[in-house]
Amino acid sequence: MKEPSEQLIEWLGHPYNPKDVQALLQSFGVKRMPPANSYFNDDIIWSVKSSIRIDLYRAPKINDLTGLPYTNQDGWIIGAIHFLAPGSDDRIKAPFAGTLPLGITMSSTPNESIKAYGQPQLDEECEWPGYSGRLLAWRKPGINIVIEYAYTETDCVMRSCTACLIGCIGAWRNDHPDVFAP
Repeated sequence: MKEPSEQLIEWLGHPYNPKDVQALLQSFGVKRMPPANSYFNDDIIWSVKSSIRIDLYRAPKINDLTGLPYTNQDGWIIGAIHFLAPGSDDRIKAPFAGTLPLGITMSSTPNESIKAYGQPQLDEECEWPGYSGRLLAWRKPGINIVIEYAYTETDCVMRSCTACLIGCIGAWRNDHPDVFAP
């Protein structure tokens, strides 16, 4: 049986169904997932209890962003899944408790992630106000994977693992178009 993280990632590019997502995350104590209700062409759905964020897009927007025809319907399509840990967002108090694809966990080191996914297309040390860390990113067929690590005084800890259709960090489409543009 597949891990919930793997099943969620398989839903990238598919319509968002709150009841299906809730059923999948029930083992993490999730009793309800909200519907998308944005007036704009994108929305963010949080499951703080399971430490997950889901990015949704209306079909025309995701088709435009990816250059692919996911659907002609005016529905909400899953564009990204973020597995989170404290430090990624103020709402997140505990790391995602499940196993991530390829057997890594939120406590995996950068070297363990590289061993699981192979050499990343992007491996950058980053520093900006309030953050110092390392970004690892891979472009796989039909999916981008980004793992963000933050440096602490003694360690390097995973803050997020994101699987997405459109580059995961919008700037990368401009900074590294050979890797991350649709």
